[in-house]
Amino acid sequence: HPDVRFTLVQGGADLLLARLLAGDVDICLTAPLPDEPGVAVRALGEQRIDLFVPAAHRLAGRPGVRLAEAAAEDFICMEPGYGLRVITDDLCRAAGFAPRIAFEGEEVATASGLVGAGLGVALLPATPSLLADPAIAGVRITAPKAARTVGLAWLATGEVASPVGAFRDFALGYE
Repeated sequence: HPDVRFTLVQGGADLLLARLLAGDVDICLTAPLPDEPGVAVRALGEQRIDLFVPAAHRLAGRPGVRLAEAAAEDFICMEPGYGLRVITDDLCRAAGFAPRIAFEGEEVATASGLVGAGLGVALLPATPSLLADPAIAGVRITAPKAARTVGLAWLATGEVASPVGAFRDFALGYE
């Protein structure tokens, strides 16, 4: 499909789902996967979530930590409506506390920068770029289970344009 062009739309999971339902976007890459009538979803994979702390933090360098050990920390979170915020709130609740939020943002890069500046800790995906950042340390969470499922979502009703279907099928078949 050489004449097809993509338009990248970024935003919180709630906003993207609303745009999908309104027909403004054809397909979403999202986490967590929505559970919405009329929306089809397929998982692409699971991504570990680590507790990221400043490099000199008391928890840095530990092989693992129970999330409850971070209950007294200031947290840097995504804004409400973002999937990672839902995951943060759920993980903290499962660990027996509500996070004390120091900063909210829209970008993982901003959150990791604030962590590196010593302004708090954050629950972020354990990506190679974050794990390689010398200003922060990712610590595996041993309890509760900390992961998110990343996948695709599209409208279950009606036909999708052939380029959209081709992209969806390619992404779902990619190993």
